[in-house]
Amino acid sequence: MAYAVTLPASAASGSGTSATGARAKAPPLWPAKLLLLSLAVPFFFPVGPIFLTADRIVLIIAFAPCFFLWASGRIGRKIFADYALLGYCLWMGLSSFILDGPSIAVEAVGINFIESFGAYLVGRCMVRDADAFRSIVRFFFLMILLMLPFALHETVTSRNMLLEIANRVWPSYGDVPKDPRWGFDRVALTFYHPILYGVFCGACFGLTYYVLGYGCSAFMRFLKAFIVAFACFLSLSSGPMTALVAQLCVTVWDRVLKNFRKRWTVLITGVVCAWGGLAMVANRSVPEIFLTYFAFNTGTAYNRIRIWEFGTITVQQNPILGIGLTGDWFRPWWMSGSMDMFWLVPAVKHGLPAGILMHLTFLGIFVAVANKRGLSERAASYRMGLLVSLLGFYLAGWTVHYWKVIYVLFMFLLGTGGWFLSPAAQADTEAAPPPEPEETRRSRYARGGPATGSRPDAAPRYSRFPARPRAPRQT
Repeated sequence: MAYAVTLPASAASGSGTSATGARAKAPPLWPAKLLLLSLAVPFFFPVGPIFLTADRIVLIIAFAPCFFLWASGRIGRKIFADYALLGYCLWMGLSSFILDGPSIAVEAVGINFIESFGAYLVGRCMVRDADAFRSIVRFFFLMILLMLPFALHETVTSRNMLLEIANRVWPSYGDVPKDPRWGFDRVALTFYHPILYGVFCGACFGLTYYVLGYGCSAFMRFLKAFIVAFACFLSLSSGPMTALVAQLCVTVWDRVLKNFRKRWTVLITGVVCAWGGLAMVANRSVPEIFLTYFAFNTGTAYNRIRIWEFGTITVQQNPILGIGLTGDWFRPWWMSGSMDMFWLVPAVKHGLPAGILMHLTFLGIFVAVANKRGLSERAASYRMGLLVSLLGFYLAGWTVHYWKVIYVLFMFLLGTGGWFLSPAAQADTEAAPPPEPEETRRSRYARGGPATGSRPDAAPRYSRFPARPRAPRQT
């Protein structure tokens, strides 16, 4: 006697696990959200010689579980950027131990390792699919939105209310003195400097437009992106504003030429040709032209040009190990010791290998994510948001230095790019479902009729006898 069996779609296709089961195994998101929230907390906790901040405490707690997930392979295969960043941390430690001594290197290298590789691993391990990535971006946007009224109050009244409230709750740093620009105060809020606040808000522009704006109307997409841009503008800092303008230009280029497949080849070729043309006809270097015309203050623009000149001389004098954490870089006596150029600092402090490894970490994520093929429509839009945000980080890094919480944010966002290289980005839940196999379709209509109303995870239903046709009702 024959039996007609109706199987769940997952079992018929041989997948073995459903999307629900895979999503249930995903790591929790609360450590990543807690890390984002801690970036806006200005409290510090001195523990002996160690200076702990809220984000460092979160990273110390989360480091061991994240490192175990990464080392065991439970989040997928390891990628090139993982090894590049790990090599950077190890070389940084070697340089510090040789030049600064164990007494200084142990504490400094430990903190730098936690903030570099630890923040990267939180993003790498906790954000594993499109839903998690969108949830992180939404939380990021809500933080900026909730801080915006306090930012407006500070820029008009020069009074930092959030920092005043924080100092009443627990000791934190004081409000940094700032010169007003255009008649407004530069907003810092709970961040140490207006540049940090500007970079924090500007990093969310591309993410907001392409991630939160996906599936929304054009008005809502532009409104959300405008809120982030306006919050970034309140910092009145040339570095964050330069990164924001670059993100805006790339976004406009992408939307206007969205049906042109070679638009990125044309853009890169145009930038290279324009750079080469300016280098041949101008009487100064292209970076000098860029910094002169796009800086709020010509004095700061001149200072950054000198930083690049004397910083590269320092790298040439100390190419292997750098000058260490306690060394002083070569410069005129009238220049400040602050080096506002993130991409140059690793090479100056820890040698040319450290600078190369930091660049390889960034490019290892950026290039691999940009060249990923087979993404769903939603994952492709999210991918564009991350690339635009990272591009802003890269450009701003030539005019500002990422330290404290912004460095942690940069490493965290780099880590979130890992999921685009995993099968989850191709098997996105919002992608179109595959066509039903012919065998499954026939089994659903075998003797006994389709098992309507059954759940995918329900037990197989059996039909012992064929359905008896009913006679038409007599009226």
